[in-house]
Amino acid sequence: MEQFDSKRFRAHLPVSFARDGYPGEARGLVYNLSIEGCKMTSNTRVGPGTYLSLRLYLPVPHAPVEVRLAAVRWTLEWDFSVTFLHMESEEVQRLNRYLAALETAHAVR
Repeated sequence: MEQFDSKRFRAHLPVSFARDGYPGEARGLVYNLSIEGCKMTSNTRVGPGTYLSLRLYLPVPHAPVEVRLAAVRWTLEWDFSVTFLHMESEEVQRLNRYLAALETAHAVR
């Protein structure tokens, strides 16, 4: 299984994702998040090597983060890991701010 080099955080975030060649969006739940990618679960099966676009629904007051291109690295039943391949710079900045807030919250406890 893939290891991310950056710090990972437990998460419980809704996510929607789209696959090329498939109509509509699928839904899932992110349970592990870093600036490089995430682990998630969904009722929609995907295979390794599948390319996705994602919308991560961060808690209020944060706006959703758009990932234009992500690649599925591994799957295990309904769980899978994706690596973020392309995000606009403002999306990266917003995700970094959210992750920094998570790190601060964990340090306070």
